[in-house]
Amino acid sequence: MRLDEYAAHDATGLARLLASGDIAPNELGRCLVEATARVNPALNAVLELYHDALEALPGAAGPGPFHCIPTLTKDFPIEAGRPAGFGSRLARGFRARADAIYWKRARVGGVVNAGRTTSSEFGIPAATETLLHGATRNPWDPSRGVSGSSGGAAAAVAAGIVPFAQGGDGGGSIRNPASFCGLIGLKPSRGRITGSPNANAPLLGLATGFFITRSVRDTAALLDLCHGPDAGDGYEIAPPEDSYGRAMNTRPKGLRVALCTQSWSGVPIDAEVRAATVAAAARLEALGHIVREASPEFDYEAFLEAQKVIWAADAAASLPAMASLTGLPMDESSLGASVLAMYSHGATLGAARLIDALAVYDRVTRQLGRFMAGYDLLLTPTSTILPEPVGTFDPDREGIDHDDVFDDLAPKETFTALFNGTGQPAISLPLGRSASGLPIGVQLVARFGREDVLLAVARQLEEELEDGEGVWGQGRPPVHAGLLAEG
Repeated sequence: MRLDEYAAHDATGLARLLASGDIAPNELGRCLVEATARVNPALNAVLELYHDALEALPGAAGPGPFHCIPTLTKDFPIEAGRPAGFGSRLARGFRARADAIYWKRARVGGVVNAGRTTSSEFGIPAATETLLHGATRNPWDPSRGVSGSSGGAAAAVAAGIVPFAQGGDGGGSIRNPASFCGLIGLKPSRGRITGSPNANAPLLGLATGFFITRSVRDTAALLDLCHGPDAGDGYEIAPPEDSYGRAMNTRPKGLRVALCTQSWSGVPIDAEVRAATVAAAARLEALGHIVREASPEFDYEAFLEAQKVIWAADAAASLPAMASLTGLPMDESSLGASVLAMYSHGATLGAARLIDALAVYDRVTRQLGRFMAGYDLLLTPTSTILPEPVGTFDPDREGIDHDDVFDDLAPKETFTALFNGTGQPAISLPLGRSASGLPIGVQLVARFGREDVLLAVARQLEEELEDGEGVWGQGRPPVHAGLLAEG
């Protein structure tokens, strides 16, 4: 298989070629290695490739539905024995001690972990720019960033290195990189993807693992493969009534959609981002859905303060545990300024502050649930801004404190972090382009547990746009393995 052919396919397309015997998994491995060599020097998205995994790729299709397609995982603990550095000097030398249960399911379904991608440090700062690995750059414009924390995953998928890549989302860390790189990024409902073998969902229920993709059908197939509880989970979300692959192909009409371009944080929304969101609303109306301007009512400032407490408390617990494993000190020699500020704040908090913060989240969750009872979908921007120049939100600038960390996050998390707190599924879709050619993502949110509705509507939108070149007719970014192969 030629590299330009490989880079043009989504995973479902590659899987069909594997199943028919037209290509072999080891051919895909060679393409992945070549694509990384061609584009990664410009992007800094791939930290390393696992040559043992690549060399073990067979000469014939493996188990379905993906038949041994190699992909990349975020620099967090995913697969037992693999490095998990969290983008931090503090975690140097650390390796994952156990498989994530959902990753075991992906592996059984023919997904192969072939390497790891960059992340913001411990998933906290607003940009994938670290003291350990440097800045990850955007394939659409390498002077721009990719957001965080799954920034390397998004850059690798957009640049044609892999058809999809694993990531995680604790406040928008799948959706914002997908938005910045012109991809599809789903944050499933809380509990849809188990956090086992540790918690139901990491970060006190705010975070979930999943994937960044180029197509809705890949998203649906991965969700079918990975969803469901593990034995011993403290709660179990209701399973879907049908497969997500079949749900994706329904054609809903008359859904009630709330359009919100009111910034909950007060951060101004870029005019081109707002226009792309309004244009997405018009597309939904043309598909027969009913769109009304409406916004959930909740106390954003109280929600934000609660988020600060929860994130800082998690840092205060998890970072010393990592230091005890690596034997490294908890100071500026091992931690970037943003993460150290978050840990330092967390160390000042008492248990009562954490309980109060969780109570705020409970209250907001009820308010959002009542709002969504009147609508099938909520439509918002994903990020309030276009991809910013690298260095705009320097996570290691002198004097940064925990409030500054969240000020940096606000342009990206204004519309995303809420749904990590409330648990609804949310997806970023590549529905806009700026005048300068930068991708603009638009977010759809469904009621709790209704990923089927998100995927069905996403597929309706995709059908109108997929005939053009690239993901949803966007063309290919200037830094792309297929383009460089052709050149």
